[in-house]
Amino acid sequence: MPRTPSPVAPLPFAARWRPALRVLALASLPLWLAACNGSSDDDDAPTPPVAETPAPPPVDTRNQAYLTAKTGDVLKVRIEELRPTQAAIGYDQIYYKLGRWQGDFARPTWAGNAVNQLDYVNRTVGKKFSDYCEDMGGTTAVAFTSVAQAQAARLDKPDSFACTAAPGSDPTNLKTVVIGWDGNLYLTDGHHTFSSLREIFDGGPKLPVWVKVSANYSTLGTSSAFWQRMVDERRAWLRDGQNQPITVDQLPSRVGIANAQEAGGMQEDRYRSLVYFTRDIAYSNGSLPEFAEFLWGDWLRRQVAGGQLAGLDAYAMVAPATPAQILTVSTLSAALAPTGANDGYAAAVRNAALKMTALADTDIVFQDSTAASLGRIVLVAGAASGTPTKAARDALEELPRNDVKTNGDPRTAGKLWYSVNYRACGKPAAGTCWGW
Repeated sequence: MPRTPSPVAPLPFAARWRPALRVLALASLPLWLAACNGSSDDDDAPTPPVAETPAPPPVDTRNQAYLTAKTGDVLKVRIEELRPTQAAIGYDQIYYKLGRWQGDFARPTWAGNAVNQLDYVNRTVGKKFSDYCEDMGGTTAVAFTSVAQAQAARLDKPDSFACTAAPGSDPTNLKTVVIGWDGNLYLTDGHHTFSSLREIFDGGPKLPVWVKVSANYSTLGTSSAFWQRMVDERRAWLRDGQNQPITVDQLPSRVGIANAQEAGGMQEDRYRSLVYFTRDIAYSNGSLPEFAEFLWGDWLRRQVAGGQLAGLDAYAMVAPATPAQILTVSTLSAALAPTGANDGYAAAVRNAALKMTALADTDIVFQDSTAASLGRIVLVAGAASGTPTKAARDALEELPRNDVKTNGDPRTAGKLWYSVNYRACGKPAAGTCWGW
């Protein structure tokens, strides 16, 4: 009889589920690879590129306003934008301007004489606007026709006065700037002009002024390269108020007289003032090289050091001397002999001028600058009226004179008279040491 097959024993659990697990594993592989960014134990497997964020372009931190300015361009700027290229100025030159530009509208000297009062106002306040118009390329100012008109005029209100031409239209007399490596304006001429305008009550740091570009060095990559070129081209005067060498880091940050209320002002150089007052006596202010007055000042200091000229402390030039003591009259005779007082400011000017004019044309004043190249005037003994010598003698005699003629009419006073009185007395006003 046939045999009954023996029952088949059931497979173990793992054996029964192994095919299904294999299928499940194969199905899950793509998901597992995706979760691992497609990575595997195979180091040769390619890695998808990762997008990089581009670096931002470098920021140009230079002053962008003047980078494209070209040589000869005329720019309208504010005084506060001008960077000095010298450390010091002649304060007495600034005081001359501040003393003359501020006539006393209430002055009793010509009370009741409207013609003389207006004449006086145009010689003083009117001079401020004439100087401004001339220095800003506007030729000159239109004279005031009344005292009230002059009282209403202000530099910071351009509609209150008129130049005979639009400012900036005549570049002949414009002061010059160089565009620096940082795009800023570096002043190479006009430190005294803009310092005076910054100090006057209706001027200040924001007063609009016009300048001419003499060079654009904004392509020089560094401060050191810029200043090296400025020094090589003699566009900077790196001496302090005592004529001692300084670095560019010691230059002031603004034009104007130094004071305790505002940082960054310019130092006083007394020899720079002295040279200013020898103008038209010892030298002519024609087409002179930049910083010519400092070159003369350096030469005068060397004469003092060598015992060839008395130092400034030998004269009454500042307090405690009174204005009357400082303003004594010193002159030159027709034979060019010193006459008059020997102890006042004018005497210091006269004695310095005599040393300067005694040089020959080819004598060296500073490095390769000769006396002739720095405008030296040749004085000739016995020269007649109408000659440069007689004009120089007259200019010296007029330095300390006051502003009233012998007949009582107004006149333009001497530069020293305005300067000394302003330093001692401040703004011209009745009841002060101006004398009225």
